[in-house]
Order: sequence, then structure tokens, then C-alpha cells
Amino acid sequence: MAIWPVQLCIIILATLLCGALAKRLGQSRVVGEIAAGLLLGPAVLGALNADFYQLLFSNAAMPMMSQLGELGLVFLMFQLGLHLDLKSLQGRVPMRIPVAVALTGIVVPFAIGCAIAVASRATIAPQAPILGYVLFCGVALSISAMPVMARIVMDLRMEGTFTATAALAAASLTDLLGWLLLAAITAISTGDSAWPHIARNVALLLVFVAVSMLIARPLWGRIIARGPTASVTPRLLPVVVCYVLMSSWITAEIGFHSAFGALLAGLALRDLPGLKIEWRAKVEGFVALLLMPVFFALAGIQAATGSISLPNFWLWLGLFFVGAVAGKFGGSYLGARLSGVGHRDASVIAALMNTRGLMELIVLTIGLKAGLLPPAAYTMLFIMALATTAMTVPILRLFGYGRERSVAGATANQSTAYEL
Repeated sequence: MAIWPVQLCIIILATLLCGALAKRLGQSRVVGEIAAGLLLGPAVLGALNADFYQLLFSNAAMPMMSQLGELGLVFLMFQLGLHLDLKSLQGRVPMRIPVAVALTGIVVPFAIGCAIAVASRATIAPQAPILGYVLFCGVALSISAMPVMARIVMDLRMEGTFTATAALAAASLTDLLGWLLLAAITAISTGDSAWPHIARNVALLLVFVAVSMLIARPLWGRIIARGPTASVTPRLLPVVVCYVLMSSWITAEIGFHSAFGALLAGLALRDLPGLKIEWRAKVEGFVALLLMPVFFALAGIQAATGSISLPNFWLWLGLFFVGAVAGKFGGSYLGARLSGVGHRDASVIAALMNTRGLMELIVLTIGLKAGLLPPAAYTMLFIMALATTAMTVPILRLFGYGRERSVAGATANQSTAYEL
């Protein structure tokens, strides 16, 4: 019996309602969509009716939803690359700003995370590999969430602003460094023999980046220029979709997440004439309406709850939370200020960088499956990720972004509601 239509209807309705409720409460819709996943997961729906939960959302019943969620992530990352205009920083501020924000925004929380891990290991992770657990906690506190950050930027109509562009550029560098660190840490936890494999994967990734930007990008430009309209047409859009999917598949095969391939495809194709218009008209609505709610909901459905009965659970959770905010917000703010950014803009950039969301959940899932995180530590970091994501919008509203701003600029921004 095919259960996926029922799953999809429940997920869409749950994320719609929870997203609307989050909006009413002054939050971004994405926070409500993640919360919808938690409500549909084993901790709530499974506790209320275990048989109904097993019928709808057991591991055996979720393969198709997982694939839809992965497709949603791929398309959102492509849209991010498509609309990420790093050239807008040229002539306004040097590129040293996102570079400095990225470096301080990963070094400071990484050091704090490692320090908390050293202090907490004997209590909450005695069976985990010492080095793997310590380094993994450092990465967990260092990561930013580009997809969630992108959704918050859309919801608050911040697209095109200096602060949003700088933060998204810094987050792209931070996440790339984070994934490289994650691959290295996983290799360290499994033995030194994995280092040649890591070097091979990094080399292959660099080759693919070079091919994408130096060969595929100009080739696409020449193909479009030879067309009758010299722009992307509805007939060419399916070929673009295939290119995005293949780019995602290649990076996944190399050993990195498929999201990076989609982001790279967006960066390579973002200057093609007419592509943004065709993508917005034909694809963006489908991604926002269907694929992204599935992706965000699955993060909550598949999240492990862990055990909160551990002694001093809330104390260690508090330390992880304070360390995460102090490290990420403080480190990003420091990098922005050292680069010459004013207090207000530096605070906005730091608030956006403090968003973790689903990239953090992906990282935590990897750590849990690799045996680097016990369930209790996973739960602490999971709660930390949701809390730091939820605090982003209220902070940004304090600096004037949000409903009032969007109403004032609704007419000007209506056609770019999903641009970055």
C-alpha cells in the first residue's frame, strides 16, 4: 500500500500550520516548520499513538519522503548560489569582511566547543573516542546554516542588503571549512589510514570546482549566446535542472554533501541571462510549497530525543548553549568589527551567523551514526541548534528588520521574495 500521499498531506498541512503560528509569534516560518517535524516525530506523535506513528513515519515508510527532502535541499542550495551576488561587495567593502567573519566565526566557537567537550566527556560521553568527541563538539558549535539563514533572509525581506550578503558569503566559507573539518575528524576517529582517502577527496573536489567555474561556466555562456533569444528559455530549463542534479551527484560521490554540488552549480550559472526569471516562474514556487516543508519536517521527524535523565543534563546543555552563542555570535562580531564594519551591521551579521538549524542537524546526525556523539550529547546539541536558530529573528527585529520593514518595501520586493 502506497502511504506517501498521506505522509505528504500531513507534512504539508503540519508545516503550513506551524509555520503560520511561528509567523504570528514573530518567528521565521522555518522555525515552525522544524517544530512541525518534532510534533510529527517519535517524541510527540509516537508517544500519543505509537501504531499511527509507525504506520506513517517509521523508517520503512520514509524512503520517498527522504528523497523529496534531499531534492528540496539541493534546489534551495542552487537558488542560494544563483542569487548570491558576491560582486555586490566590490566597491562597497573588501572581500576581507566575509573572510574575516568566517575565520573568527569558526575558530572561536571551535575552541570553546572543544573546551566544553573536554570538561563534559567523562560525564556525558565516556564511551566515545576522546579525540573524535572533542573535535566533533568543536565543529558542532562552529557550523552555520546557510539554508535556514536563506529562509530567514527571505522572510524578513533582507535580500540584497549588505549585511545579508556578507553573512551568506561568510556562511558559505564557514560551512565549507566545517565540512572539510568534519571529514577530517571522521577520518581521525577511524584511524590514520583514512588520510590518503581525505587528500584524494579534497583533490577531486578542487578539480571539480575548477572544471565547473573555468570550463562549464563559459561553455554554458556560449551555448546561451548562440540561441535565438540569447537567454535561458523554457526548453533549456530542464537541461539546467539536469546539470544541477548531476553536479550534486558528483560532489556526493566524491565524498562531500550533495548540497555543495548544487551551490556550485548556482554559482556557475548565476550570470546566465534569463535564468533567474525562468527559475522563479517555473521552479521556485514548487520548491517553497512542497519540497522545503518536507525537508524541514524530516529533520524533526528523524531527530533522536536522547535521554534527559543524565545527571546535570541541563547544566551541560546550558554550557553548550552559552558557549555556542558566545563563540559564534562573539567570534563573527569580532571578525566584522576588525574588518571595519560598524557596531549595528556587525551585530546583524553576527546574529545571522549564529543561525545553525538544519546544517547543524545534518552534522549531528553524522556524529551520532559515526559513534562520536552519544544520544544525550546529541540531544543537547540538537536543542542548542533549535534555540540559536529561534533567537535569530527576534534579534534581527531589534535592528529594524521584519514585518514593518517588509510592509514598507513590499512593492519593491514583491518580485524578489525568494531571491538571496
